[in-house]
Amino acid sequence: MNMVFRALFTSIVVVATAFAQTQDQSLGTAENNAALTLVGRIPVPNMTGTWDHLTADFATDRLFASAQEDNQVRVFDLVARKPLFTIAGGFDRPQGLYYVPGANALAVTNGKDGSLRSFDGKTYAPIKILPLSLGADMMDMDPNTRYLYVDHGGTDSNRGPGALAIVDSKTWEKVGEVPTEFRPAALEAEKHGDRLFVLIPGLSQVGVVDRKTNQIFARFQLAAPAQPIALALDEPDHRLFEVSRRPSSFNVLDMDTGRPIQTLDTIDGVESMYFDAKLHRLYLTALDGYLQVIQQIDANHYKTIARFFTGHHAGTSQFVPNLNLLCVAVPPVEGQAAEIWLFQPKP
Repeated sequence: MNMVFRALFTSIVVVATAFAQTQDQSLGTAENNAALTLVGRIPVPNMTGTWDHLTADFATDRLFASAQEDNQVRVFDLVARKPLFTIAGGFDRPQGLYYVPGANALAVTNGKDGSLRSFDGKTYAPIKILPLSLGADMMDMDPNTRYLYVDHGGTDSNRGPGALAIVDSKTWEKVGEVPTEFRPAALEAEKHGDRLFVLIPGLSQVGVVDRKTNQIFARFQLAAPAQPIALALDEPDHRLFEVSRRPSSFNVLDMDTGRPIQTLDTIDGVESMYFDAKLHRLYLTALDGYLQVIQQIDANHYKTIARFFTGHHAGTSQFVPNLNLLCVAVPPVEGQAAEIWLFQPKP
């Protein structure tokens, strides 16, 4: 009798635990949650692979998306909410994207051939191909010099020395390099200073680059075995936000010292993270198909206010502040349609 009771009790605990985990993973739905309103979906016809990165031209309200397996960059009109153009031909797994304002040019990194390709932002005609090294991926721009910092290489991924290539967005020539040795990942330049922050997953570090000397002058060590993958800044409050994988965690650091402030559990496989300075919120999207919204209570305190499913492998996103839109790219996998989902933040 005791054995039967114990078996029954164990079954109840297992079921209860599974239910609790399911409940913990979900905090609302795409249609009903505390942080975002789903205001539209843009269909993407004839797509067969997955998305990698997005970028936006804030002046014309266009969204650019790299369809990596299709070797294309798709262009969308965010106001009319429709596909606009497809840039194809010559890509070799397009990954990172950056739209250079003022210059009206689009930069596209290609992971397989390690090139940076530039295009006219109006006609979509190619401008130049700049060879870098394998794994060329994410980018950010110095707002003062208009130089692009482009991550590529990495000894830990057998791609040669890791570095941030410095590229003049006027001439599309490489004018310098920041050596990292290990593979660099997400990076962000502060707008009101001379620092650039870059994640170095192989070392579980955030590297701090002086953009005047183009050297790493400080390293914020994360708790190993963290693999930092996503990065965002809150400059007025001097806060750096970082998301790690294996194990998954959302971390708040002092932007000046690297001192840990707070850590929260997060969704698995985060790819993208953006800070909404107006509402003091962070939007995280992940490969497991979940979207998480974290509210900043004050500079030292944060809490999750929404967490819900969007689409399988929908880790690619872009926040467009001037339109107050969070764009989430849903790929055509697991029987779902390829779409760009548009969310409006709730006040």
